[in-house]
Amino acid sequence: MCLEDYRQLAKALKAPPMFTDVLPLIVKPEEAEILIKLSTKEQTITELSKSLKLPQATVNQHISNLFIKGFLKKKKDKTTRYSVKPFQNIISRYLGENRASAFGKYAAALAKYRLEEHVKRAKTDPYPEAKILPIPEAITEPVTIILPTETATTILQKANHISLRNCECRITYKNCNKPLKTCLAINEFSNELVERGAAQEISFDEAKKVLHVANEHGLVHQALYTDWLKGEVFDICSCCPCCCTYLRAYINYGVKHHIAKSGLTATVDPDKCNGCGTCLKRCIFQARKLEDGKSIVIKENCHGCGLCVTTCPTNATKLPP
Repeated sequence: MCLEDYRQLAKALKAPPMFTDVLPLIVKPEEAEILIKLSTKEQTITELSKSLKLPQATVNQHISNLFIKGFLKKKKDKTTRYSVKPFQNIISRYLGENRASAFGKYAAALAKYRLEEHVKRAKTDPYPEAKILPIPEAITEPVTIILPTETATTILQKANHISLRNCECRITYKNCNKPLKTCLAINEFSNELVERGAAQEISFDEAKKVLHVANEHGLVHQALYTDWLKGEVFDICSCCPCCCTYLRAYINYGVKHHIAKSGLTATVDPDKCNGCGTCLKRCIFQARKLEDGKSIVIKENCHGCGLCVTTCPTNATKLPP
């Protein structure tokens, strides 16, 4: 396969021209032809076999490899049909699943591209793509808030499939040493990851333990959406502001509508507050300050994550419904 064929593949995958040279590093010539075919319409293995004039067993092997590498979407109905994911999604799979070494000298540039594309999408999308979820330990009684559901645990309780994997952002950017095993995929996305071998299926009780560890390390729970208006969540992440693309889009690039608040706001009992400043260190949204030796909540900045609640030594901070 010549360079012109890979240029055609780059166009099919919507890859920037500057990254055309990346494709031969991750796509074999025989795989490229299949990807180009699937970029025009979704097809079954039987249909691909006929159009490529290859044995079904050969096509099936290539499709299996491409699916495992994260190139393909699989739609199961009466038959199983495949289509191609965009370049940005493929790159995110490689980076987030600790396979960046395949990119060689392009790895750093692709990680930067991943963040830039995320910020660009965040700015153009009129709706949030994530929502802060209050830490379960910060909630003293059940609460009801509008869209989607109130805590990470209630979302997980309703999920038909849960899986655990490394945090894709911390794997990609490596800006801190926070725990890696904190990303909880659910439902269809979870099924895909487990089938590809990129995540491990876990129980609801095991998922709750993951959330507890995340709280201990000052990580913020977020629900990530495939569709904000329908309230469709695909991932529950426990995030740090130095690596998370969602938090960085908000904090570093000022895309304020990108992350929705939980609907709750922290409060402080001044009689109990000893002014230790623990809550200031825990808050990533700059929603705290000290005045006259007491902690004050800056309400417009508070996202209701609950990180300040779970480490307050005097129980002065609450997250009331």
